[in-house]
Amino acid sequence: MNTLFTNTRSALYQATVVANARYRGDVLNLQAMGLTYSTLLSLVPFLAVMFSVLKAFGVQNGLEPFLAQLLQPLGDAASQVTNTIVNFVENMRVGILGALGTATLFYTVVTLVAKIEDALNQIWRLPHSRTWGQKVPAYLSVVLVGPVMVFTALTLTASAQSYWLVERLFKIGFVSYVFTLTTSVMPFILLCATFTFLYKFIPYTKVRFSSALVGGAAAGILWQLVGTAFAAFVANSARYAAVYSSFAILIIFLIWLYTGWLIFLIGGEVTYFHQHPSAFVREAMTGGRGYRFEEWLFLSVLLEITRRHFSDERPWEQTELAARFGASLGNLIDDFVKAGILLRSAEPEGIALARPPEMVTVNDVLDIVRGPAVENVEDPGPIAEILLRRDEIVHKAFEGVTLKSLVEKSQSINLNFPHSGLGAQSR
Repeated sequence: MNTLFTNTRSALYQATVVANARYRGDVLNLQAMGLTYSTLLSLVPFLAVMFSVLKAFGVQNGLEPFLAQLLQPLGDAASQVTNTIVNFVENMRVGILGALGTATLFYTVVTLVAKIEDALNQIWRLPHSRTWGQKVPAYLSVVLVGPVMVFTALTLTASAQSYWLVERLFKIGFVSYVFTLTTSVMPFILLCATFTFLYKFIPYTKVRFSSALVGGAAAGILWQLVGTAFAAFVANSARYAAVYSSFAILIIFLIWLYTGWLIFLIGGEVTYFHQHPSAFVREAMTGGRGYRFEEWLFLSVLLEITRRHFSDERPWEQTELAARFGASLGNLIDDFVKAGILLRSAEPEGIALARPPEMVTVNDVLDIVRGPAVENVEDPGPIAEILLRRDEIVHKAFEGVTLKSLVEKSQSINLNFPHSGLGAQSR
């Protein structure tokens, strides 16, 4: 029992350390502030485009209830903010804007989604975003298809109660209870589905549906919990109305908007760690700054790429390697490409060796992992001398060991990272 309690406490402590490190490292607070600002500039154009699409499918009536659900933590102010936003959207006539005005409207929408992608790409450690040629069709499909699916589900749920068959079934007590329960939890399910949809399709990488679903559920649950606490805060914040007068609603709306984006980004972190569990192990064990894990990861990735080099199979895709090792490899691959060890092949698309494997030594790889040598320190002393001696010993020990020799002797060389069990999982 004591062992279980100790392990649980240790796991919670490690999770807290990793969450704090990721919060600061990814500057989630600044990301949420930036998304809040972008939302204020793009909210009405975004909803106007959404409203026009929903109107074409006849499900535009679901927009106001959905906004009311999202703004429910604002308490009594939720209806006023919702009505104001809906009135703005309804008064905007997209048809009379002209070609330039319509293009500007869509550009504003694409810019907002681009900000969301940049935030998620930073969480996923992706060095590149979509090109503008890729952004426009990808973003518009998200903006146009996603809302139609959500609001169609809401409309069907609301209209189902008017069907004669449903009315007959309502007379059965159990069926009535189940249907009532389903309709009450449907907004929460659709909220989780919306988060899942964004985590799946917005990042510029292949996200597993299971990981997106876990992140979406986590964000949805956190949204409900924080929303309840925020509603209690608003209910007991009468003094803010006395200080800010008519601006109190705007201030509260901005605070909740910032909080909502922060919850969204936290859900993105959960999605990332679910798909790349070894990244959590690395940051939990070393605070994200240990090079021993990176040495194992770099050498293991290069070993797999070299094996493909000697086989007749196509090159590894970056997303396949990331899934195999449970780690994001964007910066890693870029470092090797800059060093001239790897290259990105276009046909077939993938990652391949830029040099013959017998020309790439283990020391070349370790030098990339460890960064600049200690000899570059301006004020060398006894500490620098010791570290230089260590580097010389390591270089001498691995002299002549190349990627080719690693492949030939991979059965006898243990490249598993100690205590993590990751090596066994990746084989």
